Amino acid sequence: MKIIRLTTFLDFGGIESKMANLSSTSDDNEWIFCSIGKGGTAEKKIIENKKDVICFNYSYKIPSIITIVNLYFYFKKQKPFVLHSAGSEANFHGIIAAKLANVPVIIAEEIGIPNHSKMAKIVFNFIYKLSDFVVGESHSVVENLKINYQIKQNKLKVIPNFTLFAADEKAFFTDKNDVFKIVSVSRLEPVKNIEGMIKVMKKLQQQKFTFKFTIVGEGSSSQALKELVKELNLENEVEFVGYQKDTEKYYLDSDVYILNSFSEGFSNSLLEAMYLKKMCITTHVGAASEIIKNDINGWIIPVNDDNELYQKIINCIKLSSEDKKNIGNNAKKTVVENYSLQNHIKKLLQLYKTKP
Repeated sequence: MKIIRLTTFLDFGGIESKMANLSSTSDDNEWIFCSIGKGGTAEKKIIENKKDVICFNYSYKIPSIITIVNLYFYFKKQKPFVLHSAGSEANFHGIIAAKLANVPVIIAEEIGIPNHSKMAKIVFNFIYKLSDFVVGESHSVVENLKINYQIKQNKLKVIPNFTLFAADEKAFFTDKNDVFKIVSVSRLEPVKNIEGMIKVMKKLQQQKFTFKFTIVGEGSSSQALKELVKELNLENEVEFVGYQKDTEKYYLDSDVYILNSFSEGFSNSLLEAMYLKKMCITTHVGAASEIIKNDINGWIIPVNDDNELYQKIINCIKLSSEDKKNIGNNAKKTVVENYSLQNHIKKLLQLYKTKP
């Protein structure tokens, strides 16, 4: 079976990392990974995994008739059995082109909860009607699609995200020299609410806690966040390390991972941190409530609640070593039992072989 996975970009980010990890699968199917726009980090990883990849560098802005036409001719030439697109721009252009090219199975995937205008909702209601299935990574994403886009229940499917499992056991603790280490791994965009986290760090500083907050990632908010750190006199406590190809060492050299987003689909970095036995605090967004059980494998807090985030960090600092290990062990167990690549591929192939 020939499967084309289409995204807007293949550089760095959540969906890009997912495509790179997905390309490590080994089966009898022919997987082709495409992006409408530019490639980059994910593209290189897919090449390393010896899978076909093409980054068209077409215009991804909606609508682009030229992009639709070019994709149409590509699909006609390749004759895939499945076109599975993810993200608004990829869904819009890819699904129209795939429908025109008579691709047998067409799947749209929504990677989060978009903030669409009324007109955009009308447009994507039409796009989703052209699809055989519409996939979300969490029940909350799928429920949003059902309510706001009037998609029939039989077309909606939840296929959770996954993470890759390392062959060797990782150390739970590293040498922290009595400094409590906090890490965030994400795109630096307003939706991630890193600003709120920095303000909480100021409260920790004022209360004389010894800590280090490491921010891993890049994005449009980078400069504003750095200026905020300087304004709050937190340069000794907060460090920016930019985009990192290898994020594992930052998870391992930390006590707690925090996801403070206003909105989220299914966080790759949350799964990665949990697999590495990190204590995790996340806002009540996306799939968080489907993954985290309070006081068992992590903690969920309300969105944009600085006081609750501050209190949860204090609770983590005060936990005994034994309790920290139990939380970490339970976090890893959750990921291993529920979010493996094998489970993800199995659900995908079942969907690809099913026509509504």
